[in-house]
Parts: sequence; structure tokens; C-alpha cells
Amino acid sequence: MAADKDAPQNRSVVQAQPNLELWPFVAVVQASHTPTILTDPRLPDNPIIFANDAFLRLTGYRRDEILGRNCRFLSGPETDREISNAVRNAVEEARAVSMRLLNYRKDGSAFWNQLHISPIFDEVGMLAYFVGYQHDVTAEVEAEQSLHAARRELEERLAERERLIIEIHHRVRNNLQTIVGLLNLQMRRGDPGLRQQFNLVTQRVRVLGSIHEQLERFNQWTAIDFGRHLEETCGMLTTAFEEQVAIQVEADSFMCDIQAAVPLGLIANELIAARIDHGIRNGSAEHGAIRVVFRHHRRNGMIELVVGDAAEGNGPTAAGPTFPPNDIVDVLVEQIGAELTVDPAGGSKVRLTVPYSAIDQRSDMR
Repeated sequence: MAADKDAPQNRSVVQAQPNLELWPFVAVVQASHTPTILTDPRLPDNPIIFANDAFLRLTGYRRDEILGRNCRFLSGPETDREISNAVRNAVEEARAVSMRLLNYRKDGSAFWNQLHISPIFDEVGMLAYFVGYQHDVTAEVEAEQSLHAARRELEERLAERERLIIEIHHRVRNNLQTIVGLLNLQMRRGDPGLRQQFNLVTQRVRVLGSIHEQLERFNQWTAIDFGRHLEETCGMLTTAFEEQVAIQVEADSFMCDIQAAVPLGLIANELIAARIDHGIRNGSAEHGAIRVVFRHHRRNGMIELVVGDAAEGNGPTAAGPTFPPNDIVDVLVEQIGAELTVDPAGGSKVRLTVPYSAIDQRSDMR
């Protein structure tokens, strides 16, 4: 901002300094380790009239090479023009400004400059000088850039990993569908007496397929809602046993990591199928329904699966070899660190409990 040359009466004490070296402020700045310059907006192009030694060390220029010049000589080919314009506008409006921009030394090397410019007014409020402080923040900017680059690379790798996971799930699901098709074909061509065994094997494959289908359906590739999966499993079992038994399902919503969902889903399938098979073999299926309860106990830090007769409620159950030994269940229960208890009277209720510590949950529990 240019001063009014026709108003000498506005000349301030600051402006009246015959020698900048005698000004206490300049003496302090000269000894400072912060690169500092003073410019005079009363002169054409607001030239530098003072630069301390720290500024010379930062830029590589001699003092006689910069005095009388506008400090735009520090700009170069990669200097952001919008930022330069913002600085120039602030100077024209005589207001303070702080910007980070890319500047260049005398030897052409670039450095990131955290620039602070403040106007200095005289005792009557007239603009006298601008003081500019430079801070070399190259190391900080390069560290930020490295961090951003690393973050982008990580995001790209995660995106690639997700694409790979999606492709794997697609292939697994398709392969499982092929296996189910082959089993159904073999079942139709094979011994009618083995149909029930084929049904059981097919249902196990369908459980795995259902898990992968839910992952794809909800675009969630690391966890499934096990409560929803359990409802789907019961529906498939009802169909597999030709609707000879009804299944009542009460299932809490619970986001379960895929690594735990597979064995947990197979265990649930085996227990429910065993209870259905028992009812059919003993001719009791038509007299009552099976009750499947899945609970998510936040306070106790565990999940619980109970399979029994719908008419039993929570009381003692009648005796009977409802859940015969099952090697598949035993192995999977041990694998996930669960506990399986059967009615001590040999009755028709079984309870599976799994602590949170045994399940790697990658999604929020609901």
C-alpha cells in the first residue's frame, strides 16, 4: 500500500529513523536465528530494505543482491500462483498473512517456506513497513508428503486385497454351488436308502455357501450377521427334511468374524439336524416343534446357542439319545474354544457357549 507523498505531516517516528541499524527492533532481529526481512511499501514495488544474516543463510544470497528488490525473486516454476496471489492481496490490503509455499534459493534448490508477514504502522496509524519471517519447513512437509504417499499406497493395497477377497468369495461360492449340484445328481442316481446321508452332506455344503452368499449380499467381506445366518440355516434344514418338522428360531443380531462364523455355522447345523433326525426317527416330529435360541450376552461377554424342544421352555428335559456323539462337532467346538453341554439326563436340549475371547470380531457387535 503506497503512502501519501503529499502529507509530510503524517511522517512517524518509525519513518524518521535515519539509520535502520539504530532501530532497536532491527538490532534484535539481526541477532535472531529466524530469517527476517523488512520491506518498505512507500517505495515502488515494496522492496527489501533490511535482511538479517539468517535470511541470507537460508536463501544463499548476499545482502547486496537482495536489497532494493521485491521478495518475489524467491518464487520459481513450482511455486503455487494462487498462494502467491493470496500473499500479494494481503500486502495490498495491509493485513497480516501466513502461508506455506515453495520457494527457491540462489542455487536453484527448492525449500518449503512457512511465511509470516505483518504490517508495521507508525504512531498515527500509517503503514510504515512490512516484516516477513521465514521458516524452513521442508523436513516437515516432506514427512507429511511421505505419510500421505504411504497412506495412499496402503489404501491401494487394501483395495486390491478387498478385490482379491471378493474374487475368492465368488469362486468359493460358485464351487460350492457346483458341489451341491453334483451331490444332488448323485443322490437322485444313487441308493434311495442313502438319500438322507446325501441330504446331510449337501446341507453342510449349503451352510458354507450361505455364509459366502451373505458376505456378497451385504458387501461385508470380513464378518456376517450370525443371527441372520442361523435363521437361513433353519430354513434350509426344514426344506432338507422335507418340512417334516417345524423350527422356531429366536436369534439376536451378532456380527461374527468369518473365521469363527464357518465353524460356528457348521456346529449349529449339526446340532439342529441331529435334533430333527431324532424327532423323525422316533415319530415325534409331528407332535412338536424344535426351538433354536441364539443369544448375544454383552454383559457376560459370550454368545449362546440352545437347541431343544419348543415345548420344553427352560426347565428340565426328557431323557433320550437326542444328540449322539459327533466327531465333526467335537473338533469344531475345540477349534473355536467353545463349551458344549448336553442335558445330563440324556435329554433333548444342548447348549453351546462361546466367549468373546474365542472369536476374532472385526466388526462392531450389535
